[in-house]
Amino acid sequence: MQTKILLVVDDSSVITNFVDKIFNSEFKVIIAKDGIEAIEAVRNNFDQEFVGMLLDLNMPRFNGFEVLETFNKNNLFNKIPVCILTGDDTKDSLDKVFKYPIVDVLNKPFSENDIKTSISKLALRGKQ
Repeated sequence: MQTKILLVVDDSSVITNFVDKIFNSEFKVIIAKDGIEAIEAVRNNFDQEFVGMLLDLNMPRFNGFEVLETFNKNNLFNKIPVCILTGDDTKDSLDKVFKYPIVDVLNKPFSENDIKTSISKLALRGKQ
């Protein structure tokens, strides 16, 4: 059986290492440091099955909102469920992010239990 991919998009190595440590025995964890790397990872693994993507909003070069817009334009939300990771929980940001068909928003800092709950939601969405 092929291992599902968990794409983690965050410019913080603390976050990506934390998530990788928790899930690398369950999924193939691919780490992207910005939105450009995230889109490349999707393109390079398009024939694979994704459990989902954890996406930070504030990153250099190509931010999370730009990734969401790219997903929207290319109808990728059905293929790859998205959970937002953010330290910005202002009403404006949340209103903007919920214009997209995301699965969950996880505010930083988060615990191992929080991230496991979000991954469960992604996995359920992927089965629909």
